[in-house]
Amino acid sequence: MMSMMPEYGEEERLRQQSEAGVLPQDREDVPEREMMEHDREDRELEYLDPEDNEAHAPGQVCARCGAVITAGQDARLRTDGRWIHEVCPVDLGELPQESTPPPGSG
Repeated sequence: MMSMMPEYGEEERLRQQSEAGVLPQDREDVPEREMMEHDREDRELEYLDPEDNEAHAPGQVCARCGAVITAGQDARLRTDGRWIHEVCPVDLGELPQESTPPPGSG
């Protein structure tokens, strides 16, 4: 007994290939597209800087500490729309009395 492979028409082949996610016209330039995407990703990595992801809000009042956020300070925008310092500055007025020298001792 001899078995034969079924013959598919062009329409059937296109349907099978499209179900697989690759159309015939796309197959030829897949390697080229992959190379172009890889090159684009490499170029992006050259320009990415983790420090560029910092937000700044000069002149805004910090919702956490109440101090004005300056241009050199990193900030975050909260979901409620208020700004806070990334790290609130130390308030020197809140230092314990023991840390300041007594008058006339210096």
